[in-house]
Amino acid sequence: MVEKYFPGSPALYTPIFNSCPVREYAVKKTYDVIVVGSGAGAFVAAIRAASQGASVIMLEKQATYGGTSARSGGGLWVPNNRNIGSVGVTDSDEDAYQYMRKVIPEDQVSDDTIRNYIATAPKMLDFLSSETLVNYVPVPGYADYYPSYPGWKEGGRTMDPMPIDGRPLGDLLYKMEETPKQSRAMGIFGMSIVEGSQILATTPGWQKIVAGIFARYLLDIGGRLRGMRDRRLCQGNALIGGLLMAARKHGVELVLETGVNGLIKEGDRVVGVRAHSAKHGDIELRAERGVVAAAGGFENNPQMRGDYLPGPTDTDWSAAIPGNTGDLIRAGQEIGAATGLMNEAWWAPVVKNGDTSVVLFSEKSKPGLIVVDKQGRRFMNEAITYNSYGECFYNARKAGYDCVPAYMIFDGNYRKKYFFGGIVQSSMSPDFMNRSAFGPDGMLIKAGSLDELADKLGVDKAGLRDTTSKMAEYARTGVDEEFGRGSDAHDRMYGDVEVTPNPCLGPLDEAPFYGAPIYPGDIGTKGGLVIDHDGRVQDEQGNAIEGLYAAGNCTASIMGDKYPGAGCTLGPAMSIAFRAADHMMAEA
Repeated sequence: MVEKYFPGSPALYTPIFNSCPVREYAVKKTYDVIVVGSGAGAFVAAIRAASQGASVIMLEKQATYGGTSARSGGGLWVPNNRNIGSVGVTDSDEDAYQYMRKVIPEDQVSDDTIRNYIATAPKMLDFLSSETLVNYVPVPGYADYYPSYPGWKEGGRTMDPMPIDGRPLGDLLYKMEETPKQSRAMGIFGMSIVEGSQILATTPGWQKIVAGIFARYLLDIGGRLRGMRDRRLCQGNALIGGLLMAARKHGVELVLETGVNGLIKEGDRVVGVRAHSAKHGDIELRAERGVVAAAGGFENNPQMRGDYLPGPTDTDWSAAIPGNTGDLIRAGQEIGAATGLMNEAWWAPVVKNGDTSVVLFSEKSKPGLIVVDKQGRRFMNEAITYNSYGECFYNARKAGYDCVPAYMIFDGNYRKKYFFGGIVQSSMSPDFMNRSAFGPDGMLIKAGSLDELADKLGVDKAGLRDTTSKMAEYARTGVDEEFGRGSDAHDRMYGDVEVTPNPCLGPLDEAPFYGAPIYPGDIGTKGGLVIDHDGRVQDEQGNAIEGLYAAGNCTASIMGDKYPGAGCTLGPAMSIAFRAADHMMAEA
């Protein structure tokens, strides 16, 4: 019965894992390719090079693998992908170029870089289909983030990794970074982006989807005997699980608890790395063909955040992997590599639940919720793309708003109907079932009235009353006269289709009331080493540093300071990694 819910044969990959486990240390000193990191970009570079005959080792600083990629939704933004027509969308390279060129500032990213991505991403996706168990499908209705721009599409460019069976991973499954609770149904069960979109948007039939997810989980008897972790891998876990299986098939070595702290350069060429192993101390490894830096950004390095990001800023506001401390960016700088976009991050609103930073991706679009400053004033369109929250917060602060932190406030009707920060709506999971969310270290504060809530949060009562009065009128007319919330397809994507005339606007008039301090957090920084179209790291004079490649969040993003659509983090990371592997193998 379980096989019905786990397509494909688990036996296909089991022998590979039995004969080629994750190693605790490097078994030799010289490899063709050294890849630093274990996120999606790192795996693609490793698999692509290994599929062409290279000996490859991946070095991961942490005791777990997968990085921020494993924690992510796993989505890729791939314009003009071969299956986009299956969701009723037509696309072209020119439409994609027009859209990206309008979104991304010309002084940050060149035309050629944009066209290079549009040409490469579908090829990378075809490679995944042929070499791994990762299967991507276009997501219907998942609109690009800037609806008014030429070339915009209403869906299909964002692609979702289909769930895969994690059982062949055996014990290695439990060394993978786990999907955050807020990305799992009821904080436990894996769900794909497509499933999550339907559940979070409360589209007709969402209860049936939840029931199916729950049934599959219970029917995996072996998994339940091992613990709570769902072995039906979804989102970023599906991507990383499938990539690990392919990496093992091609003989790639993955070494954990081994952090790279320097690059070895001889003449004009990088020839290896210096690293520290938790078990074996300092080691040096040589790369005959190249080193690929794919080790994430600097979001958890307090000094680098203070030096580069707008303030105030704090590592506690990042939802990324703790090990992302900019090690490879600094190592590159030490040998003369150029850097760019160091003042930017993949911004996202976060609330604190104990020590955990919980990202609010969809909650902000639902009716019956507002974001205010200490004076109780709104200062932004709450339903805007999450990446725009950083710009909105810091610009509002410059304009005189006391908004770091700001406060997300919603009423009892919102709580009854909608998911928030990993907590299922109270119609299914009442407050008494979520006591930790309301404790001293919880993310929510609850009150019987708006005035009481304002007092508890330290927000001006008169200002909050004025703001909620305006919102009630906007909800009645369907027009947000201040910020235009709910006026375009992106805003409405996570609204409530049953709420009219505007699915993103609703009054706050039903007790009890809830509030939470929110911060300009991030899911990673997006500035780092400057690269060319093939992922070659550039020096400060604009010349390629031979033997050194980079991809992902340790590079200056090829999306500039913008976020054209969901999946614009992983899509470029994996596409550039794909090109980097091809370039180093062709050069060799």
